[in-house]
Amino acid sequence: MLVQERRNEPLILVCDSRDTFLDDDFQFEALLRLLSLQTQRRILNRKNPSLRKTALCNQLLQLFGISITTGLPFHSLSLEIATLGKPTCAAMTGLAFNMSNCDGRTAMYIDAATNVGIDLACVSDCHGFGDDYLGTFKSIFSCQEYHTLNQMAPGALRDRKFTHYWSLKEAYTKFTGTGLNCDLSKTDMGTLEAWSPADQIFTIFRDIDGKRMFFQSKWLDSNVVVSICKQASIQDDNSEQILNGITNLTVAEMAAFLHSTK
Repeated sequence: MLVQERRNEPLILVCDSRDTFLDDDFQFEALLRLLSLQTQRRILNRKNPSLRKTALCNQLLQLFGISITTGLPFHSLSLEIATLGKPTCAAMTGLAFNMSNCDGRTAMYIDAATNVGIDLACVSDCHGFGDDYLGTFKSIFSCQEYHTLNQMAPGALRDRKFTHYWSLKEAYTKFTGTGLNCDLSKTDMGTLEAWSPADQIFTIFRDIDGKRMFFQSKWLDSNVVVSICKQASIQDDNSEQILNGITNLTVAEMAAFLHSTK
């Protein structure tokens, strides 16, 4: 279990909602009741059981992460959603956090910054986009980005590169709080170096809208990549390995912590 001394360091938490712990209806209901009635209804309105589990896991991870970071009991926290869907919490003074869901996983990024962004993206999603998916999504890429992808042969390597681009762009839009309500082609990542799941950490800096941005990515496995971003500071450099400090949590661990602090 994490200790509160970690609250002054960047924190990446990942939890897999496909954990069999939530297959137990009693456990699911007990955890659901820790949330507000409005949030409970929003979760139960999801028709797909797996999406309900992911939505529940997302809310629990927010409470867990903010509680261990601030030292405040989770029941004193008020989770809000901004107009365009960005999660917020007034208790996070001097800290920022962001959330992402993908393929049953939920991830949370907490850092001492004004804003941060995180995104999980799945290579397997490319399989459902159709053979000409690159043409379908052409408008979200800058000329250089599209050229980089278009010169690659269709297949696993291009799918992986596309997914990496997607996660970086999504992380930035979640940093700004605009989500997909913006021109993604202007979030120009340029040409990305070759990078595979066998490598560890991928770090780049980009100038976007007058800001120097820090981006970092890591493959959680051969299918899922996680990317984070924040505005770069003087101290940030390529040696900052935030994503090497990922903490993987089970639902049971979160449940034990939350039930113990009711």
